[in-house]
Amino acid sequence: PNSAFGFDGAGPVAADEVLESTPILIQSASAVLSFRNRWTFEGTTTCFDGGVLEIKIGAGSFTDIVIAGGSFVSGGYTGTVSTAFTNPLGGRLAWCFASAGYPGYLTTQVNLPAAAAGQTIQLRWRVGTDTSVSAAGQNIDSIAIADACAAVCTGGPAPDCDDHNACTADACDP
Repeated sequence: PNSAFGFDGAGPVAADEVLESTPILIQSASAVLSFRNRWTFEGTTTCFDGGVLEIKIGAGSFTDIVIAGGSFVSGGYTGTVSTAFTNPLGGRLAWCFASAGYPGYLTTQVNLPAAAAGQTIQLRWRVGTDTSVSAAGQNIDSIAIADACAAVCTGGPAPDCDDHNACTADACDP
């Protein structure tokens, strides 16, 4: 999809905003998520507001992508959210401050957890804000997953290519 989704980083009330994907079937242990990402949150040396990426594998619960076994290839987290001022993401690694080149987008790539192979997943981007100053927030765009197709060959009987017409010479072309 090429739609931009934005989180507004609202204040002065602590907020927990989410963007959730539809369920996605992952075929292989080498699937890679990529998306365009930009953010600007309150703080330049202390991360008061921030954004995270979570994954739900199968019937499990949403877990931070890194804790679930994923890893950032590019555009990863930039700080740890402060535990002061009641931010719901307090103490977590997150995208903090402003992204490089903001307001331009950068590409974030994530190796999905190997445990996602053969499972249906959901992705959830979350923004947590504290009770003080607000900022523009985070935008996510152009979400895509590169995954190997399941090339499964199963044995079985040879195909019957005979049309049972004595007037034709039948053969199978493998």
